[in-house]
Amino acid sequence: MEPFEIHDPVFDEVVKDNDPQLLRRAQQEFPRLKNFDIDYKFTPKEGRGFMEFYPPDEPGSPEFPRPKELPMGRPAIEVYDPKTRPIDVAGDIASHWLIYNEPKMIDYYNRFRQSITPEQQQRLRQQYEFYQKNYGENRPYEKWEELTGLPGYFRGYPFQQWEPEVNERAYTPEQRALLDEMMKYLRSID
Repeated sequence: MEPFEIHDPVFDEVVKDNDPQLLRRAQQEFPRLKNFDIDYKFTPKEGRGFMEFYPPDEPGSPEFPRPKELPMGRPAIEVYDPKTRPIDVAGDIASHWLIYNEPKMIDYYNRFRQSITPEQQQRLRQQYEFYQKNYGENRPYEKWEELTGLPGYFRGYPFQQWEPEVNERAYTPEQRALLDEMMKYLRSID
């Protein structure tokens, strides 16, 4: 009996070949993540995106509620796409949880935020407009930038979510050096 009921043969093959314990694998690759108790659920769903991070007080949206297996009061991550890599999970945890709850990561994030150039700020505004037009984004820009835009920018390069040629244009050399230092920290052991 297959562990998941999905009827797309290509999707089935990816699920079969991918260890659903991505959080455990991310914690092995980035030992600093072991310091945080984060709930995890693997729910392969085509077309839903890669994953969702739930802060302790986040019930989800009406169309995509937080699963009952991920209790309120605790941070949690739900992975949807079987192609999600451990580094993707680490990136979401770092950019949605550690930047608020881990002193060294708070410092890295604040230094990154303070280094944003006017050109990068313009890129964020363009991205926001794209999300408004194509994904129905309706939060005010400032809220989107705080919760989505800047955290996404923070993880794009270091967690290999953007193409190398994009990284060359999107980040200053000083920002890449800062983010490389952050990644060494996340990979270090207490």
